[in-house]
Amino acid sequence: MIWKRLFLFAFVIGLVIALLMMVKVPTLSITSGDTVQIFHLYKEEVEFKVRWRHSVEKEEWEEMFVLQDGMIKLTGTRFKTFGAGVPNDTGEQTYIKDGWVYMTDINQTIGTHLSLRTGTHTDHRFLYGKDANFNLDKNKAYQINVGQHSLLNSIRYYILVKLRGE
Repeated sequence: MIWKRLFLFAFVIGLVIALLMMVKVPTLSITSGDTVQIFHLYKEEVEFKVRWRHSVEKEEWEEMFVLQDGMIKLTGTRFKTFGAGVPNDTGEQTYIKDGWVYMTDINQTIGTHLSLRTGTHTDHRFLYGKDANFNLDKNKAYQINVGQHSLLNSIRYYILVKLRGE
């Protein structure tokens, strides 16, 4: 009798694990190498920003993105000073507000991956939604990814990121 209960228990646990592995959920993650640094469930129309200190101008720069249709889309940028290589006609509107030059309504689809590399003195930050602010390490390559993960891996990544205190 106890063997039947153990078998039934093992069967149910196996079934639950199989379902957790098969069910896919949309996610947003930041990886560096093979390590997931940040992990969120994908939410349509959520905005995020990448902010850094320009290595030559020594001024803050910020690019604004939105998650749309399973993709990353660049919506705008803002910076303190024009410099070499900065286009003067990107987006629909360019204006100055509170000491920042804004270029808005860019609406450029990036895709499902956005790669970036931090510098020694660039102080890169990832800002997600209204509350999340993550400092990126110096001299490191990162990839921002939109994709599908199994529910089991999503739970695992979420726990690992929380355990690291992110």
